[in-house]
Amino acid sequence: MEIAEFLQTGVPPKGYVYVMWIDHSDGHSLVSEDELDLVDRPIDIGNFVKRSQTDTMIGRVIGIFAKYTLRPIAYREVDPRLGERGPVKFTKKKPKWYHPHEIDTSNPPLLEDVDEEDLTSYDDYYAGKYIIYRQKVGIVQWTSRDVVLMLPNQSVVIPQDPRVVDTPLEADPDIIISQPPRFSRDPFDEGRYMPDFLRVPGDWVHTPLMNLKRGDWIHGSYSDNHSSGNILFTATNEVSVEWVCSNVFAIGAPSVGQTSEVLRVSDIRNEAKVYDFLKTPGVRGSGGYQLHGARFIGDIVRFKDPAGAAVKYSRFDRIPASETFSYDVNAFTIVSSKTDVVVQWQDLSTTTQASTSLHRLSAHEDVIMPGEIVALKDTIQTIPNHSTRRFDPSTYSTNFGGTNASILQLNQVGVVQNVNSREQVASIRWFKDPHVDLLYQGKVLRPTSVLGEPGDESNEVSMYELATYDALRFNIQEQVIVIIVPGMVHSYSLVNTPEDPSSATAGQCALSHLWPVAFTYMNVYLEDIKKVIVNTEWFRRSVKVDYDALLGGTLENQMAPFDTHQPLDWVGHIVEINLDGTVTVRLGALDQCRDIRLPLERVLMVVDEDSAGQDDETADLMHALVDQFGDGDDRLEFLTGLGLSQWIRGHPENEDWTTESDEEESDEEESDEEESDEEESDEEESDEEESDEEEYVEESFSHGYQMVDNDNDVIMEDAPPGVVPPSSEHAIERSTTEGTSILDPARVNSDPPKFAILDTPPPFDHHFSHTKVVENGNALALRRITKEYKILETSLPPGIFARTWESRMDLLRVLIIGPEGTPYEYAPHVVDFHFDKNFPNQPPNAFFHSWTNSMGRINPNLYEDGKICLSILGTWSGKNADEMWSPSKSTLLQILVSIMGLVLVKDPFYSISSLNIQLFPLPCTDTHLDEAGFEVFAAEGNQRVESSQYTEKSFVMTRAFIKRALERSVPDFEDILAWQYLPGSQSEKRPCLLQKAISEARKMIEHYNSASDKKDEDSIVPASPFVSRLSLGAVVMLRKHLDALEKLQNDAEERVGQL
Repeated sequence: MEIAEFLQTGVPPKGYVYVMWIDHSDGHSLVSEDELDLVDRPIDIGNFVKRSQTDTMIGRVIGIFAKYTLRPIAYREVDPRLGERGPVKFTKKKPKWYHPHEIDTSNPPLLEDVDEEDLTSYDDYYAGKYIIYRQKVGIVQWTSRDVVLMLPNQSVVIPQDPRVVDTPLEADPDIIISQPPRFSRDPFDEGRYMPDFLRVPGDWVHTPLMNLKRGDWIHGSYSDNHSSGNILFTATNEVSVEWVCSNVFAIGAPSVGQTSEVLRVSDIRNEAKVYDFLKTPGVRGSGGYQLHGARFIGDIVRFKDPAGAAVKYSRFDRIPASETFSYDVNAFTIVSSKTDVVVQWQDLSTTTQASTSLHRLSAHEDVIMPGEIVALKDTIQTIPNHSTRRFDPSTYSTNFGGTNASILQLNQVGVVQNVNSREQVASIRWFKDPHVDLLYQGKVLRPTSVLGEPGDESNEVSMYELATYDALRFNIQEQVIVIIVPGMVHSYSLVNTPEDPSSATAGQCALSHLWPVAFTYMNVYLEDIKKVIVNTEWFRRSVKVDYDALLGGTLENQMAPFDTHQPLDWVGHIVEINLDGTVTVRLGALDQCRDIRLPLERVLMVVDEDSAGQDDETADLMHALVDQFGDGDDRLEFLTGLGLSQWIRGHPENEDWTTESDEEESDEEESDEEESDEEESDEEESDEEESDEEEYVEESFSHGYQMVDNDNDVIMEDAPPGVVPPSSEHAIERSTTEGTSILDPARVNSDPPKFAILDTPPPFDHHFSHTKVVENGNALALRRITKEYKILETSLPPGIFARTWESRMDLLRVLIIGPEGTPYEYAPHVVDFHFDKNFPNQPPNAFFHSWTNSMGRINPNLYEDGKICLSILGTWSGKNADEMWSPSKSTLLQILVSIMGLVLVKDPFYSISSLNIQLFPLPCTDTHLDEAGFEVFAAEGNQRVESSQYTEKSFVMTRAFIKRALERSVPDFEDILAWQYLPGSQSEKRPCLLQKAISEARKMIEHYNSASDKKDEDSIVPASPFVSRLSLGAVVMLRKHLDALEKLQNDAEERVGQL
């Protein structure tokens, strides 16, 4: 039963682990933990680690020093009497089940304690490697290799087709539980082969006789008696490359071309460069560690200096190529490792220790480390982005979710010097005069941005007051490169640069925020950034421009070959995060690599995502691009220049389409219809503009930023231009004074109903208010919606309130007050629902309004983009079918109770989908884990430090939800908020949640003050049912929230006293 469950979920049973053996021919196995010994723990550069699961201190791996145990792929036995070496044998033998009577039990001596610096990869080209060729950088997707076989009769042959050279399984096929299906090839039955693994030197393989007969025979001749043998040598002949981008500062670098390309190694060998992450400077530069571990158990390696290695390692028998038909078989398999890692801890201390003494951190939220660029939350402003409708090639990208309507302006920016993780405070060195704007909700750095110089002093700040953004975040990571602005560019690369390009659509970011993106589009994107930064002061100050004329002939004649002679100083990888806001980048593509220190603005792109083929969504992306650009001829000219004319309506390849210009000519011929069409078009354009403005204001509602325009006039966040919020019988007088509630408690004299149908239009900020009403809607759906509302009218539990509207019965808004005894207590949580045409066959669409200012989730199941991860909503794969939405059995009430009972819980870190987020790098909809599994996980106390910190953060963040709801309200819930939170008439019946929240916050602050004086933490009574003790950082932030809540309470009491 456990095996069947494992095959379904991919999660090993408790007490077992899934093992991938060194030799892929041995397959994979489920093994009991009791049968295993920990030998080494592979840890990558950039990994976050802890000394133990109970530690609060987190460290980042910044260096790796490894020693390896190597097994030769071939060896020669020594005659004990004569001391002479015998013939060459291969380490990998025939499977025992193949010829049981021909078992050779000899094995080669292992080479132990081999230094990393002595080794190199067997081959240059592997999938995932970065390749630079003619000023383009790409990622190798796959390789084609010729295979040289040595047969048992010492014949040597290159098979005709290496794709049908297969590695038989070593294990007895009778005990195999599961294996991907494949065609069988005689003489072995189905299940006897490993599926499509890379053939490596030394492997014992089998291939059809005809593949050998038609092969290229190097020694000996074909025989029907031998179809199996060992791989003597492999040689890469072709590589498939997914191009990422060109060097946009190079002369003659291609900007248009195919994204995928298959290259012959013989054609590129002299010009192509494979990026080397293990290369180190001859003289160490300003930072970075000499060695980065990039070897893995099972890798095939060689010695850089075989002659020197034979002297250094006495067990190394260097086999002359003359004994193996001129092929070098001095290659080795890494069978074991011993790793020491250099760790920089949050307090800025550095240690070197065995990797087995550390634990990789399974962190849900981003970790703040020394060198991190942060912003002070209270100083962040959001301004409208007026450039989003400009003609700009970079606006094609739809992966940002269309959220570039506003710009984040960071007015106080600093760099972390050290972190006190237990108390959640950090020492920050603030920049003197930063000018930092972020696009796409913090994912992209506006190219006009500059950090400037950091100040001389630093001060401690609560980590809850700090904001981190993807655009400002860098890490030291294995196999991640950066595209940078070179230190010197030629003047010819700066021609045709406009003086006033748009700077609010494209900017520096990680490639994963754009992916998938074609090679040509990526170059267009980088060109847009280039057009802006070449006009900045920092570019003029830090980048040298070569004005020398190119020699010999015209510029056009020189540009073609010039790209191969330009230095590869525009590609590197980060080796150190510095405390002044800069990063140290190692230029590993140079023949003599070196380290350089760069400010943030000189990093154009972080290539953090492997290349992937285009999927079905790519066509939609292309059509979105077409719709962004100009009209008619302008659009055709631009996309034709990109080699994408097939996406143009009316292009010969799309004869069934018509261009907009064709439609206009048709309209001119029908003059009677032209005027009405233009009027309709104008109305549609006006509607689209209104929709854009409403979406922009909706975004501000969801994220709670202060909105200012370029003239610093405050923009009302509760109403877009020309839209007046609806009034109701509980109309509330609004106020714009900070610390004053817009709610008037005196005008609400009774407990409002938990459910109501309003006769006003739905509020503009309802996430689904812009959806179209389905005309002549499904009668079944309407009856079902009516039934759902009748259930809500009589059965809503305490703390849940719902409103719908006569004009839009397909829309619903729900207010859930966090349950007591949880970090969400007393805080309002707003969820919008939409019953679309698929209801009730599918669950309603749901959207959670996250008021966290893009500072992280308050719960692993409540995403900042509004997604709610629950099996009953179809966004989480439950283990049992009855956990999913059932058209006949499930109800909306079940959804609401699930949110309150399974999401807004005491330990949110262990909520339904969080374990998947913490431990398993899989989409939440692809893993089958149930609530009970999390209860066991929580009961065992695993990751209790992370759980406590997550709970604390959720509590502090949701105090701001109370302030936000009372200061700015939730349309059509004003009466509920006033009755639930504020003082007023019938005080004995009012819940007075604001006062309760204030009292609880005071108690927790007093608890911190008293607990800080006690040395014996075990004797301290917990601060609350959900957190044992607040950190100093949480107390600092909670005091700010408490001051704001007390102002609201005092204001409400004064207004009540005036009656």
